[in-house]
Parts: sequence; structure tokens; C-alpha cells
Amino acid sequence: MTPTTGTTNHPRTELAGSPWDEQLLAHFDEHVTGELDLLDAYLELRDQGPEHVRYLVDLILEDEGRHHQTFRELVNRVRSDIDWRDYEPKVPYLARIQGDTSSFVETTDRFLAFERDDLRALRKLRKELRPVRNTTLFSLLVELMELDTLKHIAILEFLRRSADDD
Repeated sequence: MTPTTGTTNHPRTELAGSPWDEQLLAHFDEHVTGELDLLDAYLELRDQGPEHVRYLVDLILEDEGRHHQTFRELVNRVRSDIDWRDYEPKVPYLARIQGDTSSFVETTDRFLAFERDDLRALRKLRKELRPVRNTTLFSLLVELMELDTLKHIAILEFLRRSADDD
């Protein structure tokens, strides 16, 4: 991502970026602005239902809030790269883990083992909850925790790979 001089096609930057940077910035920015109407629609849905609807929509809104923040940080990363100045908060660059990475790798492997064990336990629990899957939120919530655990595994595997690159 290299800044270039000239006029920008994107109102969020002072300088023009490469076509790829401009396209990426537009995509990230569209996602941020496009979600505003969606959030209002979720709030309307939340207010239409009984307690379990509000509870579940609140879970979605928490995730959407985090997604919105992440996309703002992505926008700021690209803007910072194009304009050669800091816009905060932003997604950080990847950096090498300094020194001996063996302790980092060992800890990451331990967390990976824990998350994989947790995933197996959650899957087993969800099967045990099948009799009440249509009468309680238990099965759905355990399934959502499985998805979070898969996300944790993906993050840890990325961190593990980044330590191996050293």
C-alpha cells in the first residue's frame, strides 16, 4: 500500500492512493456506512418481540458493534497508509515476535489444545441439549459458543504461524 500524489477519489483521504488502496478503502467504508440502516432495523426488531427476541438481538448488536469498530480500524489503517499520517484507532501492522519464540509457541499450543478440547465439549453438550433445542435457548447459545471457539482457534493458529515465520 503505497501513497501517490495527486487528487483522491475518496473523501476520507488527503492524498490519492493506489487503485487497490482506493478500492479497499471504499469497500471498508461502504461496510461502515451501510450498517447504520441495518442497526436501526435490528433495534426495531428488538423492540417488537418478547424477552428472548430482545436477548438474542442484543447478542447480534454486540457483534455488529464490534464489526463496525473493526471496519473503522481497517478504514483508518488504509487512510494512514495513503496520507502518511496517523488516524486512530487503526489495525496495527504485523510485527515479528522478538527473541526466542519458543515460549510464545508453547503457550499458543497450550491455548490451542484448550480451545480444541472446549470445542469437543461444547459439541457434546449441544448434542445432549437436543431434547430442548426448540423449547430453550440453551442449544443455540452453546452453538454460538462453538462458533466463538472456532474463531479463537483461527486467531491462535494465525499467531502460531506468525511465530513460525521467524
